[in-house]
Amino acid sequence: MSQYDGLNLPQLLDRMHELVLPEPVSWIPQTPGWWVLLAWLLAMAAFGAWQIGAYRHRNRYRREALRRLAMIESQAGRRPGTAAQIAGLLKRTALVAYPRRQVANLYGADWAQFLCQSANDDAQVVAAAHNLAMAAYQPDVDGAALCQPARRWIQLHRA
Repeated sequence: MSQYDGLNLPQLLDRMHELVLPEPVSWIPQTPGWWVLLAWLLAMAAFGAWQIGAYRHRNRYRREALRRLAMIESQAGRRPGTAAQIAGLLKRTALVAYPRRQVANLYGADWAQFLCQSANDDAQVVAAAHNLAMAAYQPDVDGAALCQPARRWIQLHRA
């Protein structure tokens, strides 16, 4: 005969004890492999942030040139000489991106060829390269038509 025979339900419930729960598991890693992984992830995050910062620093001149081009474009209909301003902006941008001895003495067909080659022969830049090269010397060139090819060259040229 068992010690539980003849006991009713409330008496049996009184004999039950509470469940003993284990200690909560710590979220802090206990093995060195996790610490190594954490250090590696932090190093990769720092390296990625450094790369992004370096990329933004290298392309700061592009952002500035695009900002100035937007100002020129907003005044294109009201002001004469927009084409000459765009030509000057492209030349200054090229002087920042490339060695001075390579860019400073280019004009005319050589400048147009440089614009095409440095933009990987992009169709839009190639179509407007002659007008972009002559914009500083010909007052009758439409500056508003040169804004989009100039923007394309600023964005695409490889330095």
